[in-house]
Amino acid sequence: MAKISTSFLIAAILIAGTTGTISASENLVKQANQQNDSQGVSFSVAPSPENPKMYSLAISDDNERSISGSFSAEQLQILRAIMVEAEKFALAGEPAGTKDAGTTRFMDKQEPAFIVDVQKSANQSLLFLTLKTEIGRMTWEAGKIIRSTRREEGFFFDLLTKLESILPKLPGPLPK
Repeated sequence: MAKISTSFLIAAILIAGTTGTISASENLVKQANQQNDSQGVSFSVAPSPENPKMYSLAISDDNERSISGSFSAEQLQILRAIMVEAEKFALAGEPAGTKDAGTTRFMDKQEPAFIVDVQKSANQSLLFLTLKTEIGRMTWEAGKIIRSTRREEGFFFDLLTKLESILPKLPGPLPK
């Protein structure tokens, strides 16, 4: 199996342009709220006992809505790279509308299982995580950042920390 380099992962991330329509942003919030319904969201990431190169990822809420899937370490490294780039963008002050929220999508063209949408308004960024598996697709309001204080809340940041702790580190760029 070929190793994935950091530069490949970052190059593979597609950032679709910011949309200025509030309706697209409202649809994200409505979809996530229908599934979250202000309930606690939890997740688990664990290596598969049958295959140490595979991991089980499950996300659920207090309403017993859940989704799970089996992913390779390489797939989860792509998820981690997408989440890192989305977090950097969410923390940055640029394009944040004062009236209408703008939404930017982070995904990998080759890995459709993971999507992170960042919805920015005046001083706040909302992060939405969409997970597609063999059993379906779910979108969660996964996190919120208040940019002026750099305050982060939500399971997005816990999941990112977990992925960083369990996945093998990617090799750095090759020296020239």
